[in-house]
Amino acid sequence: MKSSDLRIGDIVSVCYEDKVIPDAVVVLEPDAVHLSSRKYADSDRDIIGVPLQEEWLSKFNFEYDLYSNEWTFDKIIVKKIQNEHVHIWLLQFENFKLKIEFVHQLQDLLHVLAMVR
Repeated sequence: MKSSDLRIGDIVSVCYEDKVIPDAVVVLEPDAVHLSSRKYADSDRDIIGVPLQEEWLSKFNFEYDLYSNEWTFDKIIVKKIQNEHVHIWLLQFENFKLKIEFVHQLQDLLHVLAMVR
């Protein structure tokens, strides 16, 4: 993942851990990303996305509607697209629809939507 694709505060992980450990971006440099719990920067080639899951939607104040099987926050609707191997989500805001997979993608979209309001 290129450092230019991230923002400070985005939740990401590194590829060389045994499991995905979410961490926040604190400093971005060309070709390097500093994460909050690490002493040294990582190459942006080592940075991976944290898969979006229900717990993250809850942390970002989305509410789950059991009947529609959707997560909502204000006018934003997020719905899981069934796939055996990858968690893919469909985000809808008014007439805009986008497939997302990772927490940092949701964070970036929420940031953009907050700016245009």
